[in-house]
Amino acid sequence: MKITYQIIAIISFALIAGFGFNAVRSDGILLYCQWCIESQADAATSNPLRISLKNAADLYIKDKAIFIDARPVSAYTSGHIKGALNLPWAEAEEMCFKILQDVPMDKHIVTYCDGESCELCDFLASFLKDLGYINVKSLHNGWSRWKENGLPQAYPRG
Repeated sequence: MKITYQIIAIISFALIAGFGFNAVRSDGILLYCQWCIESQADAATSNPLRISLKNAADLYIKDKAIFIDARPVSAYTSGHIKGALNLPWAEAEEMCFKILQDVPMDKHIVTYCDGESCELCDFLASFLKDLGYINVKSLHNGWSRWKENGLPQAYPRG
């Protein structure tokens, strides 16, 4: 029983000393980090094809890019970025040349999908790069973030 108290005392002392020294050091280790969802989504280190919402919106406003929705047709028709084309990832191989026949290989293209775990836009962006499109980026969780920021949207009538 005495050894248990000694172990608890040693561990407690070590934790208090460690956290204490960390707190007073100017280069201490962060013990927590409050990342916002947008920062996580824009982290270029996770995928070099990713584009920030700000940069995507700038391209959109300046009419410098074509936006491509990688979601299924049903999701696209229920609402999408205004002017975006729909090239569902599941049908990319069959539909890509029909959808992109008039898109120059050097045109800026921004793919997007929806949801924190959605990677369809990344898959589609990589696929388009493999086809030879030069300026392709993906906007992670693009539809939700686009709506949250009040950027131009299109919805079905009725």
